[in-house]
Amino acid sequence: MKSTFKAVLALAVALSITGSLPAQDRELGELGDVQSPDPWVDQVKKGGAFLELTLKDAIRMTLVNNLELEIENYNEELNRERIIGTRGFYDPIIVFDMRWNSFERPSTSRLDAGLTVPTVSRSGFSFSPEYRQNLPGGGNFQLSWGNDRNNTNSSWTFGETQYTSSFAIDFVQPLLRGFRQTSTERQLKLYNLDGKITDRQFQQRVSEIIQQVENQYWELVFAIENYEAQRRSLDLAIIQFRNNQKRVEIGVMAPIEITSSRAEVATREQSMIQSEVRIINAQNAFKNLLADDPRSSLWSMSLVPTDRPAVADLSITLDDAVSTALQRRPELDQFMLELEKSEVDREFYKKEGKWAVNLVGNYNTYGTAIPQAPAGVVDYPYVGDFTQAWGQVFGFDWPGYSIGVQVEIPLRNRQNEAQLAGVAITERQLRSSLKSRQQAVMVEVRNAYESIATQRKGYEAARVARILSEEQLEGENKRFEAGLSTNFEVLRYQRDLADAQVRELRAMVDYMQAVTDLNKATFTIIDQNDIVTARRDSDQQP
Repeated sequence: MKSTFKAVLALAVALSITGSLPAQDRELGELGDVQSPDPWVDQVKKGGAFLELTLKDAIRMTLVNNLELEIENYNEELNRERIIGTRGFYDPIIVFDMRWNSFERPSTSRLDAGLTVPTVSRSGFSFSPEYRQNLPGGGNFQLSWGNDRNNTNSSWTFGETQYTSSFAIDFVQPLLRGFRQTSTERQLKLYNLDGKITDRQFQQRVSEIIQQVENQYWELVFAIENYEAQRRSLDLAIIQFRNNQKRVEIGVMAPIEITSSRAEVATREQSMIQSEVRIINAQNAFKNLLADDPRSSLWSMSLVPTDRPAVADLSITLDDAVSTALQRRPELDQFMLELEKSEVDREFYKKEGKWAVNLVGNYNTYGTAIPQAPAGVVDYPYVGDFTQAWGQVFGFDWPGYSIGVQVEIPLRNRQNEAQLAGVAITERQLRSSLKSRQQAVMVEVRNAYESIATQRKGYEAARVARILSEEQLEGENKRFEAGLSTNFEVLRYQRDLADAQVRELRAMVDYMQAVTDLNKATFTIIDQNDIVTARRDSDQQP
């Protein structure tokens, strides 16, 4: 009888309280149908096109499609074309010279055209092919074949028409200045070194992009997990809201608690929406690295990362990390290659300051013919046309040659002295820059290495804080059910747990990014992702 009376009394109190609620509180109390959304990945898979990616898949896709790397490849192609163009200095040249000529002038001597001819005239044509070739040792040679057909009324010639032909070989070879160390060879060596520098720059850019991909991958993972943490927190708030509704209905809780519970649900909904915006931003930043074109289908897809961060112990000491970085960092190799370029310049300018001693040589043959023998001459052997003249030329009937040495002695060469001094200054500057960059690399490695230890401690602290927050919330729920706590405290512990979960995830992602920074600093990030960046060296180009 007493229990029945108590139940009726509680029901009456509950009805009286509910009836006395303001209109707004009654409306909030009626929102018991609020639902938490599905997990983000489930929403994506139900909503449209999506692409699941491991970290290595993302890296490979980026290296294939990344526009910045494509731009870097153009530098390699440009340098290759410069090398090919410079080697064109040794391309042979063939020249064809064909001319028609005619002239007349008054006769001023009886020997010009005879006593009765007042005008000296001459006409004809010539064709002279030539072959020219620059040699890698600094020399050059030229083959020339001259052919002339002339008509004249001069009394000094045998016949009015003459055919002449000549063949000559001219050769120049430097023996001191310009021997092998030519400006062309110097330029080829510099371009080859530039090709290697471009390759190191490419490798450096690859490592930077891999670092960006890894960091952005983990940022997307964090954004998604942060959304999930906010969604789970919303679930807890909804459960608390519904429990409070039931308590108000039976009269064991004041209706105002429904208002605070519903306000908490709205707040957590807002946090979840903000976390969804973060996912959108992380997705777009990630797609910018992966997509190869503004019209790529990737922009209309959702990216779902499948890897999860994991904290592991380092397998390398600080000293080993510094040593590895100093041996492998591509920008340090670039300084060494720049020093090699300076050495090429030094050797070239040292040669250029010496005397010029050139070996010169010439060999030639000559042939001539006229259509008919001169009057009064019997058995004239040179009757004919070009065929007769060519037979003499290539039969070497009338050879001639010369050989000698040309010497050029500079009395003073201030230009060369300034060039050598400039090379020495550049080398000192490069060595100082190299030391500075080595120190910067050491600082970068030490910062990254020590940051990992700090991030590891931060993660451990965040993990413990999350575990304790779970235990606190569980205990507070039990206290609330026993009537020893308030709705406000339960909601506060729920918020604390959500914050602890987000901090733990953030600490884990920060740790992964610190490991990425160390791999980038030691230039092991490419090897660890099984990436090959081999490119054909410039000195292997045709």
